[in-house]
Amino acid sequence: MLKKIIWFCCLLFWCAHLAFGSTIALVPLDSRPANTYSPQMIGSMAGFKVIMPNSLDYFKRPGDCETTANWLLETDAECYIVSISQLCYGSLISSRISDVSIDKALERLQTLRRLREKNPQKPIYAFDTIQRLAITTTDSYSARYYSAVHNWAILKDEVENLGRLNKKEELEALELQIPYEIIDDYLKARERNHTINKVLIDMLNEGVIDYLVLAQDDASLTGLHRAEREVLRDKITNLGLGAKATIFPGADEVGVTLVSRFICSYLAIQPTFTVTYRGIDGNKWVAPLEDITFAENVRRHVEVAGGRLAPAGEIKFYVATPGGDSEAFTNLIQEELSSAKKVVVCDVANMNRAEPELFQALLRNVEVKGLTGFAGWNTAGNTLGLALGQGIASVAREKLSGEEKQLAEEAHFAYLLSRLAKDYYYKTLLRGSMESWSYSQGYDPHNLPLDSLPQVEKYLQERMQPYLNQLYVNYFSGQAVGNSCLPKEISWQVHLVWPRFFEIAIEPLIYLEDLILKTETN
Repeated sequence: MLKKIIWFCCLLFWCAHLAFGSTIALVPLDSRPANTYSPQMIGSMAGFKVIMPNSLDYFKRPGDCETTANWLLETDAECYIVSISQLCYGSLISSRISDVSIDKALERLQTLRRLREKNPQKPIYAFDTIQRLAITTTDSYSARYYSAVHNWAILKDEVENLGRLNKKEELEALELQIPYEIIDDYLKARERNHTINKVLIDMLNEGVIDYLVLAQDDASLTGLHRAEREVLRDKITNLGLGAKATIFPGADEVGVTLVSRFICSYLAIQPTFTVTYRGIDGNKWVAPLEDITFAENVRRHVEVAGGRLAPAGEIKFYVATPGGDSEAFTNLIQEELSSAKKVVVCDVANMNRAEPELFQALLRNVEVKGLTGFAGWNTAGNTLGLALGQGIASVAREKLSGEEKQLAEEAHFAYLLSRLAKDYYYKTLLRGSMESWSYSQGYDPHNLPLDSLPQVEKYLQERMQPYLNQLYVNYFSGQAVGNSCLPKEISWQVHLVWPRFFEIAIEPLIYLEDLILKTETN
């Protein structure tokens, strides 16, 4: 524990050292790295400081909403980005259950009005989710009904709203398998959340907030979310708010996407992206758990993030969709790098992990340290947002110089390494065996016992370290990057963020060395 505290203090010092630009106040979706570490690093990579309250959630324990609201009102920043799930319910997980009443949620939502009164000229971005089809897996009991509730929500929409009566018996049979209390709580949460989302659109119309993202959490082409989405979309259209509000598939990437939006607005830049698909064309593919084509999701995310698509964009956005030739794809990537182009790799071929075939081809054929960005970790929309943020930060970084630029470059390499290590070496290679090991120890991998976390974390670190050494030594150690040089060795912090294996924190610390000074010394 002492070691972790010391490391955390070092990390805070490092992040503070990077804080050389404007400040963005972020109330994140929850405390997982995708919603905290990622937006902080995207900000640092562009020369911005992203700060957050210390009153956030921890797994099933919601954040302190009142303390978060006070922090928001007392914090001076150039921009405010607010997750309504955190502000009103205490986290994304808490938003999926009905513990918080609609009256309490509406009361907490008024914080945005007070924030606007205190900051009449500063941008306020808000985001919320359209509730996903499934429940949250917080233990083995809830995991048992995860797929059943997901499928029930789809069938209920198809039978009751779309009139597909041939599926009525299937719906009724499935309903009998799910405990009443699970469905009842699920529907109460949906109704409350939908009401809050409609109020958010009204607040946007009043000018309380400047931009609104309603992110469609894990979904399908049909399901209970569909009617909710249509109501929200029509309300946005009827009020003429299309330029100030967006609905797209995603959730965990929205913090990064809105941080990117403010970076672009503040610096008056509009980075351009050219998309190349490895396999199926994004116009012909709807990714798992999403409800629009992937190409349309790219378009919406790029627009919200402050960029635009272009035939000859400054950022070459290489998307690994299912199918295609990884050898040819990665050879094209290396050609772009050899021509000094910015290249971001967005791997959406598999859900929740990087695709082994693609990753191995990248290691064989591409100078991976030269990548502008990489992501391949969760749903397609989640991966998309984190990949785009790295591209936008690279354009913003061009406006920096001297020490500021070096600090931003260090943040870039740290985040690139974190993504490569987590998305492939952990998510693809190690996570499954860690879950199997936990079962062998009598632990629930979805809800690890708190008193065993030090032992579990130690074993996790022992298993991860060889992968981290392999990645860094073989592809980064001592290599020149511009006028600087990557160090021979770096420090890594690997730890559990919640008592489960679905996500972990992998945070490297990097300090670039002066290449000329190093050469003269040698």
